[in-house]
Amino acid sequence: MPLLKLFHFVALICWCGALLYLPALIAAGTRSNDALFYRDHAHLTRMVFTLVATPAALLAIGSGTVLFVRDGVFAPWLILKLSAVAGMVLCHALCGVLVLRIERSPERAIGRECLAIGVLITALIAAALWLVLAKPAL
Repeated sequence: MPLLKLFHFVALICWCGALLYLPALIAAGTRSNDALFYRDHAHLTRMVFTLVATPAALLAIGSGTVLFVRDGVFAPWLILKLSAVAGMVLCHALCGVLVLRIERSPERAIGRECLAIGVLITALIAAALWLVLAKPAL
């Protein structure tokens, strides 16, 4: 089953990369006065969210679930890691809310929200990575 683990890693890297990129992409869409730019940028942002980030998230979560159920790993560190992943899912959903918000009113400044989500995503990814690599005895 090394291929399943490789598949999980690839999906996870794509999802984390998209999660780190989305807040910056969303914030960049509110910095122009051109209506055509707003429409095109909102379309690009929605495409990145729906065609890259969401499928990668579903594949990463699905393959990760199969991995820990197959191996029978139910350790305390896994519960903490899954909590970090749940936080990443919430940030993913918040990015979706921001995508909808810039489509409805693109002139509205949402830089602080994007910054907060970006910092939170970075912390959650780092926590999940540390928990997987360190596997602390809890």
